[in-house]
Amino acid sequence: MPDLFVAKKAKGETKSSSSLPLNLSKDRAGNHPHMFTSLAINPDGIFFEDKEEDEKILLFIRRHFITNLRWILLAIALALIPIPLIYFRDTFSFLPFVNLPLRFITFFLIFYYLVIFTYMFVNFITWYFNIGLITNKRVIDIDFSGLIYTNVAATKISLVQDASYTQIGAIRSFFNYADVLVQTAGTLDNFIFEAVPQPEKIVKIVESLIGKRADK
Repeated sequence: MPDLFVAKKAKGETKSSSSLPLNLSKDRAGNHPHMFTSLAINPDGIFFEDKEEDEKILLFIRRHFITNLRWILLAIALALIPIPLIYFRDTFSFLPFVNLPLRFITFFLIFYYLVIFTYMFVNFITWYFNIGLITNKRVIDIDFSGLIYTNVAATKISLVQDASYTQIGAIRSFFNYADVLVQTAGTLDNFIFEAVPQPEKIVKIVESLIGKRADK
């Protein structure tokens, strides 16, 4: 059976898809990633299309949740802006907005908060569905963008040559997250997992897979 994550044209290391070929089981037994999980080692209850019977998922990776803090704080700030304008209309009477009829203000506020909700929703699902998986056979990178586009790239562990990480800045050091680079052989694209937690542990697991391959 052809590998879902291997393109037919290029022995493939990359494939694009319109839907996410990943299923998080509702079974909560064991080490099961939940909604806000950024890193799970030997996770349970994860399945994806074309997963082989003897293939075991070793790492489930997302960007560190702290990377969402910027858009969360921005959304909160934007949501709070209209409140003083409404409650202190007399003070802000010089603004054209506060002098509009109530029905126009109500319509504007509904539209305004729908825009904020959409902004939050898009940012959250972009974080939620951007996932890295490392199995005993493959490295898989699922990139989700723009609500309707998903790109799935993968390579076999036998083609991985090295793994390293880059951690720059006090915030990244304090919260212990970094960019992990998985280098592949030849002209194949490398894999970059951005802002992932516990990068040293991820690199060690990938290097152990490379070591096992070298020992054979």
